[in-house]
Amino acid sequence: MPRIFVARHCKTSWNLERRIQGRTDIPLCEEGIAEAKANCELLRALPIDRILSSPLARGRQTAEIYGKALGVPIEAWPEWIEVNMGEWEGYTHGELSAREPAEYDRWLADPSQVPLSSIGGEDVWSARKRVVGALCSLIGRPERGILLILHKYIRAILQCAILDLPFRRFSEEIVDSTAPSELPSPAAERLCR
Repeated sequence: MPRIFVARHCKTSWNLERRIQGRTDIPLCEEGIAEAKANCELLRALPIDRILSSPLARGRQTAEIYGKALGVPIEAWPEWIEVNMGEWEGYTHGELSAREPAEYDRWLADPSQVPLSSIGGEDVWSARKRVVGALCSLIGRPERGILLILHKYIRAILQCAILDLPFRRFSEEIVDSTAPSELPSPAAERLCR
């Protein structure tokens, strides 16, 4: 299995406003473009031969900036798209937390206990299945290293799966940083057996 690195896409205007993006297709803002260019220095030290991203603009744009800087090919994979957050998309955490009941807070605490299908969203178990399937399809690839450009909830779901954590640990795995990190290869390989 190649070494797998993950990084969150860089900032959009909705990130700056702390709005839930889900599948709403928001491009990088100027700050996000500058952030991606600055992150290229971190990436040059890693053995990355290919970049896989979400098909959403913020993921693709981040991958394009990195791919150009590193001189490696990029691909958009639908499996890496963010969780569909349904009717919550466009709202801030504060706006949703003020609602009664505060279902978004409950979802963050344990997304397996709050199905999003009632608001037109995606079930967390379906998201887990698709990202684990995509990760496992990378076993046997010839690259030394692959960089995945992920969204924050998809990254947290993948971390919970790899580390065999219950979803009540989901919020602890949410990372706001866009700096790359490496997935633990032995744990990823165990997950894919």
